[in-house]
Amino acid sequence: MDLASQPLAYPASEYYLTFSGYFQPLSADIRNKSEMSVMSRQVWILVLLGIVALAGCSSKQSASTDQSTPADSTSLPDSEVSGAKIYLYDRGQVTTEIVAEKIVKFQSIDSTMAYTLDIDIYDSTGQVTTQAISDSGIIRENSGKLYLFGNVVVITEDKSKLETDSLYWDSKTNKIQTDAFVKITKDEDVITGWGMEADQRLNRIRILNQVSGTITDTKNLSEP
Repeated sequence: MDLASQPLAYPASEYYLTFSGYFQPLSADIRNKSEMSVMSRQVWILVLLGIVALAGCSSKQSASTDQSTPADSTSLPDSEVSGAKIYLYDRGQVTTEIVAEKIVKFQSIDSTMAYTLDIDIYDSTGQVTTQAISDSGIIRENSGKLYLFGNVVVITEDKSKLETDSLYWDSKTNKIQTDAFVKITKDEDVITGWGMEADQRLNRIRILNQVSGTITDTKNLSEP
């Protein structure tokens, strides 16, 4: 029998012919390739699971960031009252009575927002010496300070009048001051300027800048 003319018989699934003319087992190579394919798929599955997990954490973190909690809501007022009355004290004595159309109180920061204010200022004998009105204000009850805003008008017992857009009032020192434009009317005198420091009775007034007007009595008025 001519062996050269006969086809070689071997299981195709078990062997293959290399270019060098030698036979090597095929099944081992297939198994290796199969195992590599399985490992590759496992790696990709792990990668995808990792991406999904990260996306889930990110969405949870985003959701928790977007949700506000009561502990973080420091801007929420402690109370809101319509038709309120507030008293300021100095060593147990009433110095100021404030009537407001509405107040919004923030207890932790000693701040009360007040709207449409009507204010009476008392002297040591309990007599009203000065009155004021304004559109709004901030009241610091613990420190006895007032910040008035919008159409501020102050009238004293001798009918002196101060008009301005904003005013800072310290009820403990009886001092008032502002950086805004002021108009002061005392009897026949009308003066204007920018910035002012004065006592609450408007007996001693200091205009800071750009004073103008008609003045007949200058003993209570000074400019730096």
